[in-house]
Amino acid sequence: MEHTTTGTRPRNRFNFLARLRQVVALHRQRQRLLDLDDHLLNDIGLTDADARAEAERPLWDVPRTWRR
Repeated sequence: MEHTTTGTRPRNRFNFLARLRQVVALHRQRQRLLDLDDHLLNDIGLTDADARAEAERPLWDVPRTWRR
């Protein structure tokens, strides 16, 4: 007997894992902002306060383009 998968469950699981990886990557990027020197922050148009505020955002506060 051949086993086939129908429905959306595998796709939902894939989407969840993909989104989880994105959130973890975003968290790491935000934390890396804290490691940048003032001149590097200036190069990307941020102040030390901006970097701290971004790093302190909660995990669920994702870019607007991620929201559906």
